[in-house]
Amino acid sequence: DTPAIEEQWELKKVTRSVVCVDDDLAVGKAVEYTLEAKGYKVTAIQKPLKALSQVFQLQPDLILCDLVMPDLDGYELCGMLRQSRAFRQTPIIMLTGKDGFIDRVRARMVGATDYLTKPFGDHELLMLLEKYIWSR
Repeated sequence: DTPAIEEQWELKKVTRSVVCVDDDLAVGKAVEYTLEAKGYKVTAIQKPLKALSQVFQLQPDLILCDLVMPDLDGYELCGMLRQSRAFRQTPIIMLTGKDGFIDRVRARMVGATDYLTKPFGDHELLMLLEKYIWSR
């Protein structure tokens, strides 16, 4: 039994939350701007050490995580999140300026769902979110 079209639209209006962990303020702001315009709730975090506790508090639907950051890199952060039952199924997309095969393999090994090479366009970002958030 398929819900009426109006009900389907209501279901789509559910606000999805995204956390973006990137030490580059400009990246965080660009992600916020792009995704909030599409109705997502976005929290940008510049400090990777603070990110861990904030991610646990916020319980986002998807996590965007820079690969290269001071104190705690994206590989470590992703690995730590994957150890928690709460984040075993949460999509984690790695953001990076590196596009090497080794980096992609290493990201997969620590549990990254996908990989987005910087600089990326709004369309690429939105396509990945649609792919992982709405398929859950």
